[in-house]
Amino acid sequence: MQTILTTAHKVAALIPHGQYAVTIEHIEAFEEALVGLEKRLDKCPKLRETDGMNRTLVREHPAVFHYFYGATDIYVCEYDGEDTLFGFTILNGDLDNAEWGYTSLSEITNIPVMNIDYHFEEQSIEAARYLQYPCHFKKPASLEKQRTLPPALRRGISK
Repeated sequence: MQTILTTAHKVAALIPHGQYAVTIEHIEAFEEALVGLEKRLDKCPKLRETDGMNRTLVREHPAVFHYFYGATDIYVCEYDGEDTLFGFTILNGDLDNAEWGYTSLSEITNIPVMNIDYHFEEQSIEAARYLQYPCHFKKPASLEKQRTLPPALRRGISK
């Protein structure tokens, strides 16, 4: 139990307030998720560490954290360890105005309906965007070997 509380304290700043209250209330059920967040936090690039990735051979940004509510998605690839995040944001499903930029962790965690995805799988932001909206975003190199998408991931595909 002490390990759980230590981990929860270490990552508490990342968890939106409403979600954190539920997590603490059922702490043992969320142990694995909190440990996963801690691991992702430990390897999260600092601000500007992914600058120029689209101009290099890597070409993709690591999606370390994913925040969501409704049709809003915030994919984070950099964190300064205090309050500033950098990543890609889609607000209310508005794909044409989705953009890369900086955002405030405290603002995100104060949105009552916001959640951090405890089960987000390690992938690039480019892959996450494509898997969610394959008709809008270009297929990234990391997914070139995959041929089909599972039905649950086919949002935006016409039938």
